[in-house]
Amino acid sequence: MRRVIIMIIVLLLNIIFQSTIMNDISINNVAPNLLVITTVSFALLRGKYEGGIIGFFCGLLQDIFFGKVLGFYALIYMYIGFFSGYLYRSFYKESILIPTLVISGCDFIYGIYVYIFTFLFRGKLNFVYYLGNIIMPELVYTTLVAVLIYKLYHLINNRIESREKKEANSN
Repeated sequence: MRRVIIMIIVLLLNIIFQSTIMNDISINNVAPNLLVITTVSFALLRGKYEGGIIGFFCGLLQDIFFGKVLGFYALIYMYIGFFSGYLYRSFYKESILIPTLVISGCDFIYGIYVYIFTFLFRGKLNFVYYLGNIIMPELVYTTLVAVLIYKLYHLINNRIESREKKEANSN
């Protein structure tokens, strides 16, 4: 139950920071995508099912507060969380290289998906412009921020797991 409450707090803080602080530190109207960082980080730390659930709720919050269609971002983040969670047992959690690379790849996929479904289907075919001015700068900015935030999430996850082990041993 403690894990659920902490995750709700983390998700709410992320959506608040994404809509306030990240807009203030944006460079050329490009801000890091905290929701991709959160989704992928917890998918890598907890596995594909928790990654999918966290991704779904990250996307749902983005749909509710900023989206035009309910479920669009929920679906994107759910898939990102689920599929990146397959790497759950494939690397050392203390390592920063693999999570950073996975977050970068997922942010790129997120950018392509958003381009296809929000611009390409409306007849806006200038992919090179979108790639160079939106996808790649966001990817670089998200990757740089992910290095710090993944360590924070790793610390939070370790604390939760150690408490869960203590409670299990005391029962």
